[in-house]
Parts: sequence; structure tokens; C-alpha cells
Amino acid sequence: MRHFIRVHLADETCELANLNYWAYWLGEVGEPQPADTFMVELSPDVWRGTELLRHLTGKLDSTNPYLDVVAHTLWALVMVRPSALDAQSANALKDAATRTLDEATASPQSKREPEAVIHAPRMIHRG
Repeated sequence: MRHFIRVHLADETCELANLNYWAYWLGEVGEPQPADTFMVELSPDVWRGTELLRHLTGKLDSTNPYLDVVAHTLWALVMVRPSALDAQSANALKDAATRTLDEATASPQSKREPEAVIHAPRMIHRG
């Protein structure tokens, strides 16, 4: 997974394709998409990110074999869609990220991105 993230999620277009795919898969994109090209063509303004945030926060667990991609996708989501965070979801995300960081089994990548996510709500909701 770390190789996939480093190589295939290496630029903004790939990050957006990943987020659009997840948003579609979780039902945040209301219109059926007839081709995979929506992943790079769809504006992230089409979906809110709240379901995606809730889903990924629930998957942020050190026992999840896909922890690296979950942590990375959460980080990208918070950077692209900070409006998805309200007080309740920010607290849930902070709790999940803190729990993941406290567990010794998380990789360096799976620790770095949750650290950034923990501090994001504070930066986003400043003055």
C-alpha cells in the first residue's frame, strides 16, 4: 500500500480521482457515472464529503490492513474538503487518529498523516 500511495497517489489529479471514487462508491455523488473518467473529470464540489469522512474515520484502525490508504485518503479529504468537518466529526476523527498513533503497529506514513489530521480542525476553524 505504501508503494501504491507514493507512486499512484503522487499528484493532485490522482488524489482527486481517489477522493471522487470513494465519494461515488459511498453514494455522495448522486448521478450514476457511465464511465470511469468521472474520477478525474468530476469537480469535488459535487459531493460534500461527510459520508466519506464518517466512513474513513471508522476505518482508521491499526488492525486495518489498508490503514495506510485510509490515513492518506482522510488526510487528502481534509485538505480538499475541510467543510466536511463539524465539531462532532472533528472530535471522532481526532479520537480515531490519536488511537491509531498510540498503537505501535502503525507505519511511519500511517502516523504522519493522522498527526496532520489531528491539527487540521484547529487550523481550519481559527478566526
